[in-house]
Amino acid sequence: MSEDDDATAAEASLRKAVEQLSGDGAGDDAQAAQEAVQALHDGSGQEWTPEQERQIRAMVEQIRKVRDLNRPGGGWWRRRREWRARGRLVDLMMDGGPELLNEAELRHWKSHAMVELLLEFTGSAMKKDDTVEALARMETLNAATYEGLQQARQKLAERKAAG
Repeated sequence: MSEDDDATAAEASLRKAVEQLSGDGAGDDAQAAQEAVQALHDGSGQEWTPEQERQIRAMVEQIRKVRDLNRPGGGWWRRRREWRARGRLVDLMMDGGPELLNEAELRHWKSHAMVELLLEFTGSAMKKDDTVEALARMETLNAATYEGLQQARQKLAERKAAG
């Protein structure tokens, strides 16, 4: 497949993801975003065993659940559900270890950042320049590592402390 074909496939995946995100919510938004990422992915990441993949996906889902439950309001029941979800996350962390937890946290962050990126472009007519910019940002996002994420968080924390 040539580079132009790769760019066309990535563009098509991006457009599909944007259409589904801006639609009525009936489509599988996460799958559309994942397809857009896969169109750009060069396969240079670490290969995980099927069992490790299952553990990582379970951790990502549990991280999402904890963050969803950890918001103001909701009363006693939500706090109890959050406490239980945190307990399940700790169990998954103990079973998987720090390497799988780091990968799960990175995947969760990438997924969230990808949705934000796609939503940013849903309001526009997606001109060629917009698509090129979105693809470049997706490639950068896809290339992010856990260490890079930690460094960025540390710099943001230092800026907040200084400002």
